Amino acid sequence: MKKIFGFIGFIGFMMWALSAGCHRGEGSGDCLLLFAGSYSDADSAGIRIFSFDQATGAVAPLGQAAGVSNPSFIAVDGKRRLIYAVGEDAGLSSTANVLSYSSDGQSVELLQSEPTGGGAPCHIALSPNGGKLLTANYMGGNISVFPLDSKGMIADSAEVIQFYGRGADSVRQSQPHLHQISFVPGTNALLANDLGRDKIYMIDTPYVGRRIREISVAPGSGPRHTVFGSGGKYAYMLTEISGEIMVFDTSDGQLSPIQTVTADTLGAQGSADIHLSPDGMFLYASNRLQGDGLAIFSVDSVSGVLTRVGYQSTGAHPRNFAISPNGKYLLVACRDTDAIEIYRRNIDNGSLKLDTIVAMPKPTCLIFN
Repeated sequence: MKKIFGFIGFIGFMMWALSAGCHRGEGSGDCLLLFAGSYSDADSAGIRIFSFDQATGAVAPLGQAAGVSNPSFIAVDGKRRLIYAVGEDAGLSSTANVLSYSSDGQSVELLQSEPTGGGAPCHIALSPNGGKLLTANYMGGNISVFPLDSKGMIADSAEVIQFYGRGADSVRQSQPHLHQISFVPGTNALLANDLGRDKIYMIDTPYVGRRIREISVAPGSGPRHTVFGSGGKYAYMLTEISGEIMVFDTSDGQLSPIQTVTADTLGAQGSADIHLSPDGMFLYASNRLQGDGLAIFSVDSVSGVLTRVGYQSTGAHPRNFAISPNGKYLLVACRDTDAIEIYRRNIDNGSLKLDTIVAMPKPTCLIFN
């Protein structure tokens, strides 16, 4: 039977928190911290930490933090015990934020907030060497690059990489919309998806002032998120507007297209997130607006090509999801049903079965550490 945790009284909440989940320091590598971002005002607990036992799926609330407006996407530096969060507001009020958390996850503190120089930052990432913090600014049409000091704090104002132009869709693509920044495995090379111009940008270090290589994809497709497989040999890019997964061979340092498959069969124009299972055998892509859920594909271990094997319906607006490091569980942030859904995952065929629902207002990002 699936377990459902709603908004319960304070005493009951604390009793459940003490009995459920797991406890750091027990000597088990299965006890993880789960970090969640959300859409929320600055006075609300927009960032929350849970304990998560990846052996049993047990989950319990730990710490939470207010002070950041719309912390819709986060990144975590586990060694320094820092959380980096966007403040996805419009215009000049958009921010990049640094928070610290205790080793047990029960205490979270906002340390720093800096303007991004671009509106609606929707993605944040650390460079592989930990020396830079970058945000993709959806309404700013740009990327912000912050230098970090040895303690992981923002050391100076952001340098901004600005883009110009529009795409084929006059409504959805009237300007550049930077949606994700990622790094080619084993390198410091930056990959950035521009939903507004149907472009993928490849930028070598130093990011600012470096010549930018542009890769064009199908007009009106809207590149959103990319994930890498087979040690970086293949890249899988999900488009938001056309709802497709484009597969690229990256073995020669380029993006050479080898396959395009459909994730959104309803044409809802709301595909969102994409992840590979830890063993690389299955790929999942979330769809919103109609038929909300996850498209499931098997991955050919040699060629990297995809075969559709299933579909799992979820709560409304699955903006983001995460897979536990051992591959046993897949967690979905369902923004419009105010819930984190926890699914047991069949590691042999990739299928999902709903196990637990945890209430959280407007969750948008899930990160394990």
